[in-house]
Amino acid sequence: MSSFLLEIALNYSILIAAIIGIIRFKSIIRDYYPFIFIIWLGVFNETLSLVLIFTLGRNTVNSNIFVLLEYLLIVYQFYKWNNKKGLKNYVILALLGLAVWSADNLVLNSITHNNSLFRAFYSFLVVFFSIDQVNKLVIYERGPLFKNPMFIICITFLLYYGFKAFVESYNMFHLGLSKTLLRDLWIILYFVNGIANLLYAIAVLWIPTKVKFILPY
Repeated sequence: MSSFLLEIALNYSILIAAIIGIIRFKSIIRDYYPFIFIIWLGVFNETLSLVLIFTLGRNTVNSNIFVLLEYLLIVYQFYKWNNKKGLKNYVILALLGLAVWSADNLVLNSITHNNSLFRAFYSFLVVFFSIDQVNKLVIYERGPLFKNPMFIICITFLLYYGFKAFVESYNMFHLGLSKTLLRDLWIILYFVNGIANLLYAIAVLWIPTKVKFILPY
């Protein structure tokens, strides 16, 4: 199997979580809606990327837009998880992300190129968010963490975005790595993405359902 076909197969493993999300969407609590939207957005972007690669030969523009939308949804997801506290801080983070994205794709580079500054920035930020959230869960959560969807998602964020920050940093600074090593790093990232997608599917299965209220007679 070629690396391109392998990438497609691993990227489309997100379909499992997306389908489960469709089936469970009406029953799950709203606190996880942004995460479900992230998954659906990922499926849409993967499909659009394939179409553009086979028609125009590149998918850089839509991918650069996708990472911005994904970042904003992740910021909103952590805001929801923290009981909508600290709105001002999350708005600042969203605006900061917009500023870094604009600088990376419109000022320092072209949106038609595969730019790494914003990708590295938001990957490090997601890692920071996830560590903070995991620490809170370890301290305050009383139930088993392996059944806690928030814990599963944050651990998966640490796995995927931690490695992504590492790869994007190398790509951003052009540290003289051989093309073979860079290719191997991207292939490893494909596998990490595939593992992350399967963990997302497990997380979606564990998302709590809405509490049903029964009116007294």
